[in-house]
Amino acid sequence: MATIDVDRLREYLVDYCGTAMFGGFPAALLDVAEVESMDGYELCRKAESLGIDLHQFEVE
Repeated sequence: MATIDVDRLREYLVDYCGTAMFGGFPAALLDVAEVESMDGYELCRKAESLGIDLHQFEVE
């Protein structure tokens, strides 16, 4: 099992969801609020559900 840099992943997801919010999907604001309070496992599940490759967040 790989170790994920959850701080970097959280920043990425906040940016990803925030961009969607300003791109015409105001419901993404709820995603931003959720992402900020998720633990590492929840962040990984959320990222996978959005189709984000977690390998780019692996810690070596």
